[in-house]
Amino acid sequence: MASKKATADKSTTIRAASKNKQRSQGSSKASAASPFGSSNGGSLASSLSSLFSPQPHGKDAALASLLASSSKPPVNLGQGSRFAAFGTFPCAQSSAISTSKLTSQTLDDKQKVKKKDAPSAQGSIDTTAPPGQPSTASGPAAITSSRTNDQQKKQKQTDTVGSMRSDVRSPTGTSSASSSKPVVPNPPAGRRPIFRPVLASSTAVSWPEMPVAGSKTVLHTLLEMLAKPALQYTLREDLGRRSLSRPSKAKEETDDTAMDVDNTSQLPTAGAGPQVLAGINSITRAVEDDIAADLEKLHSAQRKGKTVAAQPPSIKVVFVCRHDLPQPALIAHLPMLVTAKNAVLQACSNDDNETNGAVYLFALPSGSEELLAKALNLRRASILALTSAFSPTHLAQILAAIERETGSLCRLRASWLETAMRAAKQFSVNNQRPLTLKQQPPTIKLLRTTQPVDLNACKAAKKSRRKERSARWKKRKMQTQQRIKSLRAELKQAIQKERDAKKKAAGRVQATKAGNEKVVQM
Repeated sequence: MASKKATADKSTTIRAASKNKQRSQGSSKASAASPFGSSNGGSLASSLSSLFSPQPHGKDAALASLLASSSKPPVNLGQGSRFAAFGTFPCAQSSAISTSKLTSQTLDDKQKVKKKDAPSAQGSIDTTAPPGQPSTASGPAAITSSRTNDQQKKQKQTDTVGSMRSDVRSPTGTSSASSSKPVVPNPPAGRRPIFRPVLASSTAVSWPEMPVAGSKTVLHTLLEMLAKPALQYTLREDLGRRSLSRPSKAKEETDDTAMDVDNTSQLPTAGAGPQVLAGINSITRAVEDDIAADLEKLHSAQRKGKTVAAQPPSIKVVFVCRHDLPQPALIAHLPMLVTAKNAVLQACSNDDNETNGAVYLFALPSGSEELLAKALNLRRASILALTSAFSPTHLAQILAAIERETGSLCRLRASWLETAMRAAKQFSVNNQRPLTLKQQPPTIKLLRTTQPVDLNACKAAKKSRRKERSARWKKRKMQTQQRIKSLRAELKQAIQKERDAKKKAAGRVQATKAGNEKVVQM
């Protein structure tokens, strides 16, 4: 006997769902068009009360609808039940809940419900119904699946309401969490926040802030220039004493013979001075000597009949591995020193051009000390300077790279120092009144810190703590001294006991020897 195929309820199909949705939309439009609502809904009094009662707007309306949908829904007497012929019962929230359910439930959800109900319908009670007649009763499996679906919908509605409530509590939402305001820590107990002014000096000279890409480009240009064979002779002559490995005479001869005619023309003459300097002390001494020589030149130019002696080559550019030094205090004087050098040069020259003989201070990027030391064949090279006796072609190449990548950042200048130098020069020449110094306006910053609420009590507590600390220290000192004395006494006793034991042992040995001698004589 062939088993009859169970038929699913046609009220749950997609077509029936779309028809129900159209009917609900039509009824909602009709109720919205009529001022007193539809006859299928509540009574006339409820319609009038809904007209004259204030309606919420915005988030309040959304929250109210979510709260209404999250409440326990009334008993839904659908088309599949036996009470569908009597229609819906009037309820205060029945129309709103039914409308929200119909609009929120999509065709995909109904299709899923249909797929879940289809296998459960095979085990339903109404298996003997004709194929053309819909079944009016469902099995326990269908009831269980419908209950699980209702529970899932309630859980989703509860999660939505919770998220909506959290949004209502914080009106700004997630924007408040991502605000750019700094987090101010709360002061500890017994302290209060205060603000102390910090005055920045207008005469201070700081290190220039170099761009990372530009500093790396200049570093590679410098390393390529130092690796050229034409400069190896210069590096050996100026840094030969400090190099790790000295080349042999044969190698020097081969290198000298391999040089071109153009390169030999660039070799330094006798007494021309160093072209490359390395080391903090040597470069600092060289810059100070340049400043002294420029000042002497300035004074001698004012005196008639005085000849200026030949000056050694001056510093043109200083490369510093600022980020690789463990102690920044070793090179903290370099910015002010280079600024003073540029101010003296500006006072000596009548031209207002900024690049006229200015000294460049370039801070190399992090990790450049090892590369520079390898290029110079030194153990360590944290600072390097090129003088005016350096090859003009290579010096112009490196200065052009610095100007291209950093502009005027490396030419450290102080307007107040240059003005003071010009004023001193004019006063000494024309015996006039010196010019006023142009200083930058003071920069005042506020430092947020804390202090005790009661300063007197805090001072008294500190004084008492100092007394207690000194008393503890004295007590420990006395205990240590007593322990040392006791240890010394114990050591003396141990030494004395050891001596006594040795004496007793020696006496026993002598007694045994004397006894043995007597026995032998007998």
